[in-house]
Amino acid sequence: MDQASALASATPATRVTTREIAAAHGVSLRTAQRWAKAGKLAAQKVAGRWVITLTAPGLDGFKPFQLDKAAEAIEQGAILATSRPHVYRAISSDGTTVYLASPDGCSCPVGLKARRCYHIAAVRILLAARTSRRAA
Repeated sequence: MDQASALASATPATRVTTREIAAAHGVSLRTAQRWAKAGKLAAQKVAGRWVITLTAPGLDGFKPFQLDKAAEAIEQGAILATSRPHVYRAISSDGTTVYLASPDGCSCPVGLKARRCYHIAAVRILLAARTSRRAA
């Protein structure tokens, strides 16, 4: 795990990388880096990498390993937007099953038991990242 990912997982409720911002906005990594440099994101450089501080409500009930898996899923592109607002496709760890996830629930086996899964955390992080860009 690189230092930026370690920092993001140390305080996962509030910090993300430019890669996660790029995924949330559907832009290139370079564009997200330019936004950070231009001050359009609440970002700071840590060990040569941009780290963005977010206000992501509702992440306090998730376990650290769930937040780590959520960040990993976002970085790997396993959480994909749908045409419906706040609904995402979550690709399973094995890459064969697709679940629907929202900030309030998920169709994965854990989510169907009315428990919190990392897919829900990933959606909440992405939604917070979408609103993170300041008006230019």
